[in-house]
Amino acid sequence: MGGALPWAIVDRNGEPLLAAGDIVPTQAGRDWLFTAFVPHRVATLGENETALADVNVATQAPTDSAPQTAGGAAATSAQYGLTDLNLRPGDWLQIQLPPGAGSQRVRTRVIGHAPNQMLFVTAPSGRAAPPTLQASERLELWTFSGEDIYHFVCTVERVERLPFDYVVLSAPAQIRRKVLRRSQRVPARLVVSVGTADAGASANTTAPPRHLALLQDISAEGVSLLADTPLGAPGETVQLAFRVRVGDIDMPIDTAGTIRGVQQGEDGHLHGIELSAPEPSHYVALKCYVYERLLALGSA
Repeated sequence: MGGALPWAIVDRNGEPLLAAGDIVPTQAGRDWLFTAFVPHRVATLGENETALADVNVATQAPTDSAPQTAGGAAATSAQYGLTDLNLRPGDWLQIQLPPGAGSQRVRTRVIGHAPNQMLFVTAPSGRAAPPTLQASERLELWTFSGEDIYHFVCTVERVERLPFDYVVLSAPAQIRRKVLRRSQRVPARLVVSVGTADAGASANTTAPPRHLALLQDISAEGVSLLADTPLGAPGETVQLAFRVRVGDIDMPIDTAGTIRGVQQGEDGHLHGIELSAPEPSHYVALKCYVYERLLALGSA
């Protein structure tokens, strides 16, 4: 207790809980960790870690409803093109596999695009990824532009093996945009280290966290935390440290937040916390995490 962890801790699905170097402050915090989760050392997962990280990516077939206008008719005035997708080499795409492949989603990375707007992407990855895609297959794809989600369709033009496995897709068609609300909130289940953000504290402080709490939902603007004791009174500022997984990257988030409300229930004390202007990189990571959770929940 009170010492830096020599290895990262994840839950049974490989989702990050605590990083190497994080601190479990008290015996009560340790007991809570094993009550709320089934912790594992990353070292014990071996090759399964990557596979387990993809569990939340494979989801049910999405709904394909177009945005509705106030009168109930499908909105058709907005027209989008490849430039609106803001695709850059290395960006992730989500692919909806054809029905015969299990109606699951896998991931691929953008390599680039041709002058005729054909896309070059890597071979799909993930537990549900097929051995190969087939020419003429119609695929549904999703991408996150940094603020909004875009859905579009492509046809597999070619599957190439040299100089490495990659796929040539037709120019994106039927592009639709889903605007994420500024405070779009999704359920989550993450461990948060909560400390006092007094005048002498900083985001890089090495002092032990005051408490461990359960993050139950999250947006780029705020979070809900469940703890067995009050973390403070409304209006007080606390320092939060947690990790989110975006793609294959575990992103540490360290930011201050203001308690806006505390409610006591059977499970403990629920805190509504407004994040206080997180760093730009942290803000983008939170937006990307919300986007991936929306896809995993079939809401995008």
